[in-house]
Amino acid sequence: MKRIALFALLSGILMAAAAYITEINDLPGAVELRTPGFIGYIFIISAIAWFSLHTLYQWSKESDPYHS
Repeated sequence: MKRIALFALLSGILMAAAAYITEINDLPGAVELRTPGFIGYIFIISAIAWFSLHTLYQWSKESDPYHS
């Protein structure tokens, strides 16, 4: 799952960056890249959320207050 989240993060960064660069520089295809750019933002947010939840889960496993 970590590999999938990392792939989603990197592909999201590439898609969002491509959409941003074409929009800023008024390159042809900027309108068509808005949807993949938005999907890229969703990928980035989802991957960061997964990494955050995974980190919280690991921290909760390290300190188990009920079995001290």
